[in-house]
Order: sequence, then C-alpha cells, then structure tokens
Amino acid sequence: MLIDQLGIFFDNAAAEASAVSPGVNVSPYAGRNEAVNITVILTGGGAAGLEIMVQESDDNATFAHVSTFTLEKPDAAGAALAFALPGPVKKKFVRLSYTLTGAATGLKLFAGLTRDHFAPYSQGQYKGVA
Repeated sequence: MLIDQLGIFFDNAAAEASAVSPGVNVSPYAGRNEAVNITVILTGGGAAGLEIMVQESDDNATFAHVSTFTLEKPDAAGAALAFALPGPVKKKFVRLSYTLTGAATGLKLFAGLTRDHFAPYSQGQYKGVA
C-alpha cells in the first residue's frame, strides 16, 4: 500500500540507462516505529537487470550512498522488488538512483514508499494454483 503521493521517487517514468529521483522526506514515516518499505516496479520487460542505489541527505542537496539492491532479469511482463528502508538511513531525505542494464525501450519505472512489502502470491499460496 502506497503511503501517499509525497513518497513517490519515480511515478511510472520512462526508464533510461540511469536516473536519479528527487529527494523524499522520510522523517514523518521512519520515526513511527512501523515498517517503511520501498517498492520498485519495472514494467515493459527487456532489461537484463536494474541496480538501485539508496542515498541519504540532511539538506536534500548533498547525498551519500547507503546501500544497493538489484533486480535481475525482469521478464516481459515486468518485475517488482520491495525492501525495507535500510537501517543505516538516519537522515531526513532519501533518494534513489538506478542503473539499467540491457534495452530500456518501452520500460516504465515506479518506485515509492509503501507500508507493506509487495508480495505477489506464488504457486501453492492460494486456492486454485497448481
């Protein structure tokens, strides 16, 4: 579940070889003692992989790298990656930067703060799936 529109890094943006999001103020969420997750959804397929770098800043101007996450080999329908806001994040602003490997033609990227992990059902987790 998306927290609100102020927590969106990329809003179904056309994917490029690399890009940097605007900074998002995470302080209202990180101090509530509840899970703060980042969900990334890549649609359109064709990419070999997506490397996401989480960066933090006190002033929304100078950012430092915190951690890196990788989404490998998205299929033609797309792929999703969800991860908790990394523990080392201690500053007010967070932004994402990414590097895409493979073709970027027709790809769209969404990334935002979410309360829950994006967890699609897999085989055997609900009735009707063999």
